[in-house]
Amino acid sequence: MTEGSDSMQDSPKPSPDFRVLAEYKVSNSEVKIRITRSARDGEVMYHVEEPTLDTLLISELISLRSEITDLLPDILTDMKTEDISLSSVLRSFIDERRPWIKGDSLRRIRYFLGRDFEGYGAIDPLVKDHLIEDISCDGPGLPIFLYHRDFGSIKSNVSFRDTAELDSYIIRLAQISGKSVSVSSPILDGITKDGHRVQAVYGSEISSRGPAFTLRLFREKPFTPIDIIRSGTASPEIMSYLWLMIESLNSALIVGAPGSGKTSALNSLLTFAPVNTKIFSIEETRELNIPHDNWVAAETRENPDISMQKGIAQLELFDLVTMAMRQRPTYIVVGEVRGKETYALFQAMATGHTTYSTIHADSMESLMNRLENEPMNIPRVMITYLNIVVFINFVKQGNQTVRRITEIDELIGIGNDNREILYNRVFWYDPATDEFKFSGSSSLYNRLSEQRYFSVDELMVEVRERSNLLKELAEDPQTGISQLYELIRERSSRWATGEG
Repeated sequence: MTEGSDSMQDSPKPSPDFRVLAEYKVSNSEVKIRITRSARDGEVMYHVEEPTLDTLLISELISLRSEITDLLPDILTDMKTEDISLSSVLRSFIDERRPWIKGDSLRRIRYFLGRDFEGYGAIDPLVKDHLIEDISCDGPGLPIFLYHRDFGSIKSNVSFRDTAELDSYIIRLAQISGKSVSVSSPILDGITKDGHRVQAVYGSEISSRGPAFTLRLFREKPFTPIDIIRSGTASPEIMSYLWLMIESLNSALIVGAPGSGKTSALNSLLTFAPVNTKIFSIEETRELNIPHDNWVAAETRENPDISMQKGIAQLELFDLVTMAMRQRPTYIVVGEVRGKETYALFQAMATGHTTYSTIHADSMESLMNRLENEPMNIPRVMITYLNIVVFINFVKQGNQTVRRITEIDELIGIGNDNREILYNRVFWYDPATDEFKFSGSSSLYNRLSEQRYFSVDELMVEVRERSNLLKELAEDPQTGISQLYELIRERSSRWATGEG
């Protein structure tokens, strides 16, 4: 367990050389976050300011930690027997063992013990900050970096002192993920009790800079189209287009670089799935959180040692995609495709299923190269069953890096002359003006118009009305998932019955 030495003393306060960009509290107001920009080099810094302890209280805290650690097995047994919380046990323990600690000193001691035994130790404030998406520790003695929703990738004032402390912390991450890690098996890939994805390297055998870890934070509240619009990642018109396309059962791939927001975008788009449809999602590690009642969330079971255990079979993405096809879902969703499961996904498209997934690529050309070559090996004719490709990327705006849907393409078919994949660019992003442009042409709008016996002009009226409704919801700070879901339900129902 980390002692979080940085957190037990005064956090560095911004000097006159720093400008405060944001300031807010997390963790029940015990912790203050201050984000600053250096006037000298423009670097943005994330400061964690926890309750301070004097020398005497630090000594008491270290002693209490040691005592609680020694008695932890008995404490956990008592908790199960008496059905009481760990926080209650910790309070009683302090009252019995240190009755002289009272008032504000008691509050501060309780904070650190709760942080270390119930939370995530020194990085607990980062985990509880709802604006943080990723936490990255690159080694002992190095500042922890994080990805902040408003400020992008920035450095924090939190760190682990040495290799022993960081190795100990990685062991703890493994325990709360239900995994184990050791010198003989130094790689950790798991998910915590709260759904956060953990990847870590233990020791120094395969990492020259020593142990390291990355924590990808799971959102309890689903990421919605309103969040996408509010963040500027897409316009209401783009989300209105995607709403109609998803509702009309068009398959899509979300394409971009690692960390560009592909999974969050995918999660938000699935909010548009009509209420009476069935979604079957497949992931290696659970990241999707879809606000849909008729949803089956499946995870792979891939363990390098599992073949040693008789009667336990591995379940890979390919196996689960094949299984999903037999359950007749409306939508088959794969968190990310990288290998042979891609072929199974395109087979599902070819047999009439609507499918969604994410994939790493930076252009239509690189996407096609990935799909057609090892290890995916998708025949070119089968690629044409894909309807939409959504590109999402990082974009530089001044000193900030933001996410934007930079292009949306519709696949049309294969050229007669050169046998190349033909596609139509429907939307694109203009970085000079930070605006999204519509090309004025959509083959899927034309197809949908023919299917619904509406003119394209009438269809565009529906698109504009939906776009205006989404814009109104995004501009209202009180809008939540329930209001959005009700709008989708009502509007989709009217459209399905021809009243749209």
